Amino acid sequence: MARRIVTTAALALGAVIFLFPFYFMFIGSFKTTNEIFSMAILSLPKQGFRLTNYVGLFVMSAFGRSLLNSSIVSVWYIALILFFSSLAGFAFAKYRFPGRDVLFVALLATIMLPPQVTYIPLFIFMSRLRWVSTYQALVLPRLLHGFGLAFTIFLMRQYVSYVPNEILDSARVDGCREFRIYWSVVNPMVKAGLLVVGMIVFMDIWNDFMWPLIAVSKLEMYTVSLNIARLFGTQREVQWGQIMAACFMSSLPLIVIFLVFRRSFVTGITAGAFK
Repeated sequence: MARRIVTTAALALGAVIFLFPFYFMFIGSFKTTNEIFSMAILSLPKQGFRLTNYVGLFVMSAFGRSLLNSSIVSVWYIALILFFSSLAGFAFAKYRFPGRDVLFVALLATIMLPPQVTYIPLFIFMSRLRWVSTYQALVLPRLLHGFGLAFTIFLMRQYVSYVPNEILDSARVDGCREFRIYWSVVNPMVKAGLLVVGMIVFMDIWNDFMWPLIAVSKLEMYTVSLNIARLFGTQREVQWGQIMAACFMSSLPLIVIFLVFRRSFVTGITAGAFK
């Protein structure tokens, strides 16, 4: 009984510590700058929950366009990652072809390459294609580093490898072509892995700052992270209330998606760990 009380108290304390930044951002988004830097950091806004900071954020900083840009980039990036990583993972797990293992090891070796060393050649390549400050410049190069194709192919190969070969053989006997087997048989059986990969790469692309900073020069193509950084240096007086509102709104999609899919995410992580 005592151990259970101590464990519960420790978990409650940890939850408070982790939730405090989100509470501070939410409350601060309704406060003035003086209130944010006052000693009463836990107090509610003196003037009530007014939307002045949110209105100023969307009107003066074009934050709505930044949310749209980040959403478009995230949707396209996740769609490409899930399709190509699951397709390649299926090929590496269920087919034997010359050089398969060597190719897979070479693919994994690219994970150890720091993404920073690719920024200059990728930017030159994007410039020659005239893709600077476009959606394709924000999406396609990101497939090559970070939680891009190499890492996600490795994850999907692990999930697909546990699909029984007998099921695939039965589908072939029934007349299914290989792509139909991948699409209609394999993908439904590894949907937990697809969800895990999708959530991981969404967090990665939504919070990405360095590559958009290099690939974007037009304000209308700014992502959320770039717009938040811009709020620190474009005004004579930094509007900390707007920054709090921007940080809270940028973290809200991540929180909502995790809360909605948390059980499936934990199930997918567990399935990948114990199989």
